[in-house]
Amino acid sequence: MRRLVLLALAVPVLAGEARAEDPAWVAAATAQLPKTLVAGRVLRAGELGQTALIAVFPAGADDPRTPGSAFPPGQVLEVTLTPEGDARKVVSATVRPRTPQDAAGDDPVAEEQADILAGLAKQKAEPGVEPCQIKAWSIDTSRKGLAVRAAPSATAKVVGTLAPPRHTPESGQGEDDSWHAEFEVTGYKDGWFRIRNATPPGAPYDDPPPRSYPKTYKGAGWIPADKAGGAYANTQMPVMRLHQAPSVDSKDIPPGDDAADPSGNLPIDGTLERLYACSANWALTKSRDGKRGWWRGICSNQVTNCS
Repeated sequence: MRRLVLLALAVPVLAGEARAEDPAWVAAATAQLPKTLVAGRVLRAGELGQTALIAVFPAGADDPRTPGSAFPPGQVLEVTLTPEGDARKVVSATVRPRTPQDAAGDDPVAEEQADILAGLAKQKAEPGVEPCQIKAWSIDTSRKGLAVRAAPSATAKVVGTLAPPRHTPESGQGEDDSWHAEFEVTGYKDGWFRIRNATPPGAPYDDPPPRSYPKTYKGAGWIPADKAGGAYANTQMPVMRLHQAPSVDSKDIPPGDDAADPSGNLPIDGTLERLYACSANWALTKSRDGKRGWWRGICSNQVTNCS
């Protein structure tokens, strides 16, 4: 356990003030975090004389080189606040593991999310492989198709191929309007996605390829993460924005003006630019505005949005 002792700071409290939104004590507490941690949401504002809780996450959780994980319970910054007249004084703060007894966030599907994490955690673990549950499609454009390998390595044995994109009247009229092979992503390791149950381009949309078209490998294997694409899905996140870590309690990232909807959130239609990594049903992505962060729920529907 890491204990951080802060200098006492008096903060005026206005009558009826929403303490969870009070930036002064939050700023005073989180300023003392080590550079390896980033503050997320305030989980409990705390009454005067009681402790407050702020979720904290690894600083590199949104870096493709050190992607975060949705499975650990995480950590909190426990802040002691005491009264001083009409002000609040931050006395001390402690970074400690988050426990089930700590205040929960306001995720409307928290129970469903817990079931997903528990189910994936029960699966047979592979060393260094992060369990995932998202869907995607191949964005490889080579005529030979995308090689699926036995291990997450460019030198591993090729066990099959995903068929190349296929353009038909039903797939659309634009140059880029082609059907792509779709698949489930079940794991991530070192820049590679483990996939299974791939479907031929157009097959899920009643427009299957002819028998003469290259076959699509349906078994398990690995592909480079930068060869996978997809779409943001609506999984009822409390804040519909990218997040710094794979948790709804992590810091949300406001989208750029060219990507934001009227409410300042990130719309799910056509805004996902790249997939980097995954953890459970979260994916580390880059959005259309060039910002990078985690989104809960990635789908492979090439016809409609994933609401």
